[in-house]
Amino acid sequence: MRILLIDPPFQRFMGFYRYYYPLGLASIAAVLRQAGHEVVVYDADHLESAETLSWSAVAERHEEFLKGLHTQDHPLWREAKDVVSGFAPDIVGITLLSVKASSGARVAAICKEVNDRITVVVGGDHPTVFPARTLQDANIDFVVRGEGEATMADLVACLQDGDRQRLAHVAGLSYRDGDEVRHNPDREPIPDLDVLPLPAIDALMHVDSYRPVDFGALMGSRGCPYACTFCGVANLWSRKVRYRSVASVIREMEWLNETYGTEYFSFRDASFTLSRERVEELCREISRREMGIRWECLTRPDLLDEAMVAAMKRSGCVTVRIGLESGSKAILRHMKKRLELDAVRRAAQILTKHGLYWSTYLLLGTPLETKETVKETLAFVREINPPFLTLARFAPIPGTEMYDELVHRGLISPDTDWSMECNQRLRSHYVYGMTEEEFEQTMREVAAFVEAHNTATSARMATRDGRLK
Repeated sequence: MRILLIDPPFQRFMGFYRYYYPLGLASIAAVLRQAGHEVVVYDADHLESAETLSWSAVAERHEEFLKGLHTQDHPLWREAKDVVSGFAPDIVGITLLSVKASSGARVAAICKEVNDRITVVVGGDHPTVFPARTLQDANIDFVVRGEGEATMADLVACLQDGDRQRLAHVAGLSYRDGDEVRHNPDREPIPDLDVLPLPAIDALMHVDSYRPVDFGALMGSRGCPYACTFCGVANLWSRKVRYRSVASVIREMEWLNETYGTEYFSFRDASFTLSRERVEELCREISRREMGIRWECLTRPDLLDEAMVAAMKRSGCVTVRIGLESGSKAILRHMKKRLELDAVRRAAQILTKHGLYWSTYLLLGTPLETKETVKETLAFVREINPPFLTLARFAPIPGTEMYDELVHRGLISPDTDWSMECNQRLRSHYVYGMTEEEFEQTMREVAAFVEAHNTATSARMATRDGRLK
């Protein structure tokens, strides 16, 4: 069958560069190709000539996304129609984050406009939590809940054979059956991730328009054992962590290096250093093979120690991104982050000592945020002095404890306009103790602080070693 997988546009409306490629769709494409199907991935959020923008610049451009979303003849929608018409798929699969729900709905409508016999399937974070609501859209035929590879493969096999009776046996699938919406039992997560083929990067449309670094996104594991109230990782991957073998990860890195010239890799695991033994094994293997690559990872500061950091650096790790979120103990408790600030201080000292570039994520605007907690966060940031800060405004994620808290208080509902739930948006009505105007002013001040901090640290590093990070 001819299958078109689509990542709908969001950042592209605002004209800034979306780093990396849709790894999840490429993984599904690889599985479907193994089954003999013709698959193309249309990354509608990729714009070759886009800019890298500051947080405040993106915030100011959010209106461009909203305007484009509701402009029927926008060039992006015309492009999407041309792509669907040109490929003439039997099936279209669309991946949806909540902020892209409206964009994805527009893509689904375009598919049916082109040919109402196209089967439209959606998956990803948003429809996994809201399958019944998603299927209220007549342009959407099926919802793949949770991990997508096996469910999508089973669904396509049923559609190819024309055996609708078998749909009831496809775990992880939701669909309309007459006037009813059926939700099949959840699918168990894939126990051995090594059975998955390497992502089908060559299925990407205009693959030559990407940079080698864009193919450096890697997933060495799926799942996260932590229960942070703002985070939706477990919605898709569960709290049980499953690891690929180190041999499998190395094989992918070598393949990417040889095929696409990728020399910089970014591990997208929720907490990369969760397993000390596995990190050490990976570092030993990279060093032993003298791969000559550089890499980065995301982790918690309390999952780092000096010996581990030293091994990471020896194997080519140059950047560690740590999730701090807040410097307020009260906010961290509300987030159920299970993180002590002393652990962050220790991690900062270790990373700095070993000369690693490290960045800190800040998440402001969770419900208990106040001007005082913001001051505590900025004071703590000044103390630990990370080389780079990444700022985000809290946007509720369906299926999380914090989202449920806001539903209980009547501050959000499944009917909300999810296109407004952007991490770069200035205003928020989710902060109990601040008006929207007060919060917007606070975010502007924090954004100015973050940008001044990043500019100053970049200048210092350029003076020190002749390079800008």
